[in-house]
This record gives sequence, structure tokens and C-alpha cells, in this order.
Amino acid sequence: MSDEMHEEVQRVLDAIAQLGPQPEDEDATERFKRLSVLLKDWPKLHGAVRALRQDVANELHDGGMSYDAMGKLIGVTESRARHIAKGITHPSRQKKERADAGDNSGPDASSAVQ
Repeated sequence: MSDEMHEEVQRVLDAIAQLGPQPEDEDATERFKRLSVLLKDWPKLHGAVRALRQDVANELHDGGMSYDAMGKLIGVTESRARHIAKGITHPSRQKKERADAGDNSGPDASSAVQ
């Protein structure tokens, strides 16, 4: 990861750390309220970051990068990189849900999840 990219991620991590106790510690009730707002919005934020990563994975794949190479970039298997690009978060559960619903049109309908 380049220094610039690392700094961007570090700023997000630092902002989250700032939600904890600080030397100029204000009333804990204010921290409690701020943390509650963050956690309430966390699923949307997590989904947005996951969607951004999926978009970039597809951009890389469309540009010729293999899923294996993508996986090596982030330390996951080729199969997991493919799932990221396709937006599959829980392959076994999603396959079972499709089967339970009688939907055989999903990406893994004709073969086992890899």
C-alpha cells in the first residue's frame, strides 16, 4: 500500500479512535451518543465501502487482472477475490437461500461455489 493510500485509511482509523476517551475528556454521555450514532449508521457505511471495493475489483478484472492476482494483493484466495467482485458475502448461505426460494438462476446455479 502506498504511503498516500495508507494515510487515507489511517485518517479513518484515527477518526474512529477519537471516539474513545480523550485527554480533554468531555462528559461520557456525549461520547455514548456519538458512538451510538456511528453504530446506527455502521451497516450503511460498511455496505458503501464493500460496494466501492466491489466496483474496484470489477474495474481491475475488466482491465485484465485475474482473480488470483487480485487475491494475492489482499491476502485472500482466488475464490474469495471472485466473490468480492461478484458481491457475494456469504457464498454457502446465499446458495442455500436461493435453493430454498427455488431460484436456480444465481451465479452458482449450475456449479458448486468455488
